[in-house]
Amino acid sequence: MKAKQKGALFDAALYAAAFAAGAVPFAAIDNMFFAVAAFTATATAVVFIASCALRDVSVYDPYWSVAPPVMLAAAVIKYRLYNANSFVLLAVISVWAVRLTANWYVTYKGIGHEDWRYAQYREKYGPFVFHVISFFGLHFIPTAVVYGGMTCALFSIQNKEFSPLSLIGVAVMLASAALELVSDISIHRFLCEHGGERRCCDISVWKYSRHPNYLGEMSFWTGLYIYFLAATPGIWYKGLAFLSIIALFLSVSIPMMEKHNAERRIDYEEYKAKTSMLLLLPPKKDETAEMRRVP
Repeated sequence: MKAKQKGALFDAALYAAAFAAGAVPFAAIDNMFFAVAAFTATATAVVFIASCALRDVSVYDPYWSVAPPVMLAAAVIKYRLYNANSFVLLAVISVWAVRLTANWYVTYKGIGHEDWRYAQYREKYGPFVFHVISFFGLHFIPTAVVYGGMTCALFSIQNKEFSPLSLIGVAVMLASAALELVSDISIHRFLCEHGGERRCCDISVWKYSRHPNYLGEMSFWTGLYIYFLAATPGIWYKGLAFLSIIALFLSVSIPMMEKHNAERRIDYEEYKAKTSMLLLLPPKKDETAEMRRVP
């Protein structure tokens, strides 16, 4: 069995143990929002302990996509919320989760192959500071923002009536997942063909955005909020925690990836000059290249 397959099986067992641990406080707490929060916090703590023991923070990577459908299914079953909103959201979120987890597996190499971002932190800071950063910044903050986004689903499943306007949210979520799929397939193909050339991926949707995968992810959570607005009119402000996900991408993920590409990609400045950072927009004319052609 390859290291990749062994690692994936270990991760599956780890997550099963983490969710089993989370089920203990979840079963003991009556309030749904507190119960789900305790569930995901406990599960994250188990994964964090494993990441410390293995010296591999990347074991947490699939949590972002694996936890949401598990959280939602647990809430539906415990509180017997068997209605159209529950089934629709479980289906759509599961589609998103399976796709995102599958993409994680495509790039996964096995236990011990830590993501470059985590390796940078580990190298830059001492063990104590790194573990503090890992606990809060690399584990619990992502868990907290995903929980914030999932509150839109938790509010929605409490309403037994299905609003046709919710289909707008469904359409946005599915379109966003499709955009992420196209983004991932395109960059995997590009890296297979040009991986050793240190060039920026500029094919397919990457021609119109430097971060179409992140755009798709932010749009997915926005679609969930739109669904929430239709399913639970009048309490729009209670779902605004999803904005923490948008803030995380805009303030951390995108700037970090921009810096990484600037250091590694030889054509980054040219690509940056003509390609929108986030929104899918037509490529800008490369004025620098035009000036070079002028005699």
